[in-house]
Amino acid sequence: MGRHCELCGKLIPKERIDALPKTNRCLECAKENGSDLDTRRVDIGMDRDTYRDLLGAIRS
Repeated sequence: MGRHCELCGKLIPKERIDALPKTNRCLECAKENGSDLDTRRVDIGMDRDTYRDLLGAIRS
């Protein structure tokens, strides 16, 4: 027996639950209403400008 979306009641696909085990929303409802997952901010240990410069260097 699978898990059902808390908003629309549709069955949440196994692949979504495998990727996001704590989710209670199907993809469509998460797109429309936002995620139900509570995430915490992680400090990156450097200021934003340095981080952006580093990302730019890696991506180029």
